[in-house]
Amino acid sequence: MFSLYLDLLLVSNGDVFRVSPLNVNQKDLLKLLELGDDIKFDVPALYVFGDSTVDSGNNNFLSSTSKANYPPFGVDFADGKATGRFSNGRIEADFIAQVAGLPFPPPCLGLSKEEQKTLRTGVNYGSSSCGVLPDTGKLFGTCLTFDVQTGLFETTVKNLQPLFDSPKTMADYLSKSLFFISIGNADISTGYDFLDNTTKQQTPFPKFAQAISQKFSDDIKKLYDLGARKFLVNSVGMMGCSPMVFNSKRSTTCDDEYNEHAQILNRLLSDLLPKLQSELVGWKFIFADVYKVFADIFASPNSYGFTNTRDNCCIAGENGTRPCIRDIRPCNNRNDHVFFDPFHGSETTHFILAKRCLKESSICSPINLVDFMRA
Repeated sequence: MFSLYLDLLLVSNGDVFRVSPLNVNQKDLLKLLELGDDIKFDVPALYVFGDSTVDSGNNNFLSSTSKANYPPFGVDFADGKATGRFSNGRIEADFIAQVAGLPFPPPCLGLSKEEQKTLRTGVNYGSSSCGVLPDTGKLFGTCLTFDVQTGLFETTVKNLQPLFDSPKTMADYLSKSLFFISIGNADISTGYDFLDNTTKQQTPFPKFAQAISQKFSDDIKKLYDLGARKFLVNSVGMMGCSPMVFNSKRSTTCDDEYNEHAQILNRLLSDLLPKLQSELVGWKFIFADVYKVFADIFASPNSYGFTNTRDNCCIAGENGTRPCIRDIRPCNNRNDHVFFDPFHGSETTHFILAKRCLKESSICSPINLVDFMRA
């Protein structure tokens, strides 16, 4: 069995820190992140929405070929078992939950009927291969679009209402809860990229991105109407520099068009969020620049403890352009790799994303996540 308690030393801006053990408590994690152990967060729940960057197992329950419910996924998670996370261990949402003193938000589709009516600490609705637009991910079977995920949250709200003594107390609970959204990657990779050339000529990417932004805005407003107020929104990552791109091109150079598409969508989302804040009373947000974190890692991998930015750690199908091959042992030096599979970051990468968002207002703006959760 692979070790579950890897204390990996990393160097970042001259400071040494460790990826926390799986069973770390909140107090020790705050110390590890050099946040002090006297910080108090008033965050009763973490609700997670998005694509494969946050899917914690919902696709396990769907008729989909996009699943991570088999080894070697989860090799560094509890008992080395796959959960549905596209990683060797935890993902960004898990680290945020641990910092906030909350349990990992379980996949919505895996909840028992009793849990659906009693769980007050948050739920994960993320679904791999899906996105904001309704057609994204259809080639892989069934998945939960952002619109479907917001509908599932509406059911959650109805189920939890009997637990609160008044509409006001439930509204207070929802207003303090954190809503984490990481979506849009699949709209580019399995949405626009899979369109035929004629359709692409008729719908240039800036127009396609506008459609994503508009539908994203509609779904955010739907969550707002249900009581959500505090939002952490991830940008799209540096998609043109993934092992899948390198392996498919048989090149060591990034795909500039992919990255340009990511930047176009990111600019639209970055412009949209302040507008929503001005329109929606009591609505607050921070925008996480995931693209910049990856750019920083690629520019100076050694300063983050990485020695491999190009290769996936697991053995992947079709010359490294498909997911991990089932039951084949991954690389031993997983923490040295930016990517675990050809598309998704390793547990170490997820930890760095969470750490920088928690501490740096240059990554999570207009204020860092620690201050946002304390506000």
